[in-house]
Order: sequence, then C-alpha cells, then structure tokens
Amino acid sequence: MTSNEPIPFRPLGILKTILETIGCEVTHCYEDLVFVEHNAFLLRMEAKGEEVSLLFNTESDVDKRDEIEELLNNAGKTHNLVISCSGTYQMTPNETDVTINIEFKA
Repeated sequence: MTSNEPIPFRPLGILKTILETIGCEVTHCYEDLVFVEHNAFLLRMEAKGEEVSLLFNTESDVDKRDEIEELLNNAGKTHNLVISCSGTYQMTPNETDVTINIEFKA
C-alpha cells in the first residue's frame, strides 16, 4: 500500500515513521541529515522530497548493509520515497571544540 499524500521538501516525519517500522530511532537531525541510533548509517534528504540518500558509516558492519538497504528501500516505497545508497561517511571529532566533522565518500 502506498500513500497518496504529497511528499514535503524535507520528509522528516515520514523518515521517522519508516525508521521506527524497521526498529531504528532518530537520534539527531541537522539541516538535511537524519542521524540514526548507533550511527551505522544516516539519511540525507535531497533536493526533491521523494529522494533520500542512504550513507553507511565506514565503521559499520559491511555484511549487514544490503539487508538495511533493502529494508529501507521497501519501507520507503510504501511512502513514495526513493531511498538509495549513495556511499559512506566517516565521523571524526573536531579537535578545537565539541563539534564533529563528517566526510562523505562516494
């Protein structure tokens, strides 16, 4: 079953629902990024509301990535979202303050 509701520019509510259905929880949002508990992956909301990028932490379990991608892809389809894997990311603490640096890799 798919929803006929229009997709907002930044579908945070929809993404939160999708993540909850697969047993994950949103821990933080910053601009277009949605951070998920345990930091195995994050989601980036793209310019079109229905497009969402999935990025895996470089330290995440490689053997579980396909399963996570499939779960998110299938759950996204029920809400008219296209969730596609776009690469990886690495988080490092900033040495001068309490922020973190995120480096995206294709």
